[in-house]
Amino acid sequence: MNDSCFCDYDPADFYCATKPVARKEHRCYECGHAISPGETYERVSAKWEGIVDVFKTCSRCTALREHLKAHAPCFCWAHGNLLGDAIDTWSDIAPGAEGSGLAFELGRMAVAIKRSPMPGARQ
Repeated sequence: MNDSCFCDYDPADFYCATKPVARKEHRCYECGHAISPGETYERVSAKWEGIVDVFKTCSRCTALREHLKAHAPCFCWAHGNLLGDAIDTWSDIAPGAEGSGLAFELGRMAVAIKRSPMPGARQ
């Protein structure tokens, strides 16, 4: 993010992100799909306004977020609204020459997220 960007989100009192390997099935806070045992995921512990929260994000959603952060100069996102914030951001940059390729790649990543198994689903 550069100096001309402004995100309208309050900063966390503390924010700790780790990348553990799942020992049991978890649910992704962003897409709701399964994080399977053996899969690496992002685990964030953070505190806003006196409330401590824990967010578990699957590798597909973190890949989408990191890809967009690398290609969009001002990508502001909030836990629980990653896909909505991603759509808003790529809609803003889509008219540009880079936008069509970025939109295609993000669309491909979103399809992969939607096709991943839901918790408790038989495979």
